[in-house]
Amino acid sequence: MTRAAGTPAPRTPASTAATPQPAPAPPGSAGPTARDAGEALLRAAERLNGLLTDLAQEHGLSALQARALRALSGGPTQGGLSRQLGCTPSVVSALTRDLEARGLVVRRASRSDKRVRLTTPTPRGREVLAAIGAGLAERSPLSHLPPERVADLAAVLAELERLPPGGAHAPAPSPEPAAD
Repeated sequence: MTRAAGTPAPRTPASTAATPQPAPAPPGSAGPTARDAGEALLRAAERLNGLLTDLAQEHGLSALQARALRALSGGPTQGGLSRQLGCTPSVVSALTRDLEARGLVVRRASRSDKRVRLTTPTPRGREVLAAIGAGLAERSPLSHLPPERVADLAAVLAELERLPPGGAHAPAPSPEPAAD
């Protein structure tokens, strides 16, 4: 059976999914490795995505549609949304067309460039977004962390997002010679 683009797939609720625990650090090691951290990050992302999927489904949306609706609150163009969601422009076009058909967004041509489509949430779209956001705030494991830990995590994740593909680091800049 074929589903339309963005249609939620049936899934098991995130709360019932077993979360594998990290393997203990090898004896004599200094602590978690980058691989350990990466595995933990993937598990946390899966858990959060499962929660978002569950909440989005409560409103008849897929997780991607919910993410698009949230991103559209910031007013990006279709191209900007494509980059933000990591989707092709054709997928974004189908997403926004579907959200518009559901009465959650309105699309219009830009006044300055008629080739550019601007999409913004409708009042109903903002209500759905607020309900999903409230559910995330209530049920997210991140809500149980102290604010300073959330800020630290956000900073680390932002740093990871800025790294080039493959995670290759540029060589550290050489210290400037002292002026005489």
